[in-house]
Amino acid sequence: MDFEIQFKFAGRLLPGERILWTGQPGQGVIFTARDIPMTLFFLVWTGVPTFGVVSQGLKGNWAFPIFALPFFVVGTYMLVFRYFFDAWMRARTFYAITDRRVLIWRDAPGPWQSFMALDRSRIDVTEWTGSPERGTVYLAGSAALGPGGFTTSGFQLQNTRPQLYAIAKPEQVFCLLQQPVQGNLHQPQAADSSVGPANPW
Repeated sequence: MDFEIQFKFAGRLLPGERILWTGQPGQGVIFTARDIPMTLFFLVWTGVPTFGVVSQGLKGNWAFPIFALPFFVVGTYMLVFRYFFDAWMRARTFYAITDRRVLIWRDAPGPWQSFMALDRSRIDVTEWTGSPERGTVYLAGSAALGPGGFTTSGFQLQNTRPQLYAIAKPEQVFCLLQQPVQGNLHQPQAADSSVGPANPW
């Protein structure tokens, strides 16, 4: 385990909670198969206005270039700069698995900062994908998920389930999450014989 990452989570642990594993997403620029369709789309999105700007500019018509500028800016960001922003976000994302929870901490400034804590007793580990050296572990449970759900890496097109994205040794982490939870965040209520067994949740 990385002791520097453990230190980042030290103030977020419950009494008696113990860290079993820490990690981060893969670092640097990552290009995956899911990026191919969007890349092709934004090549057209950017290419057509760029061609129009050049052709109309040569004719002395500057109204069209002004109109096309937003398309060019958005297209350039999606084709180039979003990958660097994504890498910047992943460099500030940290994972921890404890004997009770899965913690995902994005230590970024302003609106990009976020923290997620998932109770392991309510998580179903659905799958891991990738290679034995680098891959993603997908989680599902009470936190779940849909549009606007937590994603782990900037503006990359990610599945919105909670996930440990592009981590080292994903199969080992998957197996760790299969182990029984040592603690439970939800204490059972006292039984009342007059009303029958209490609901433990």
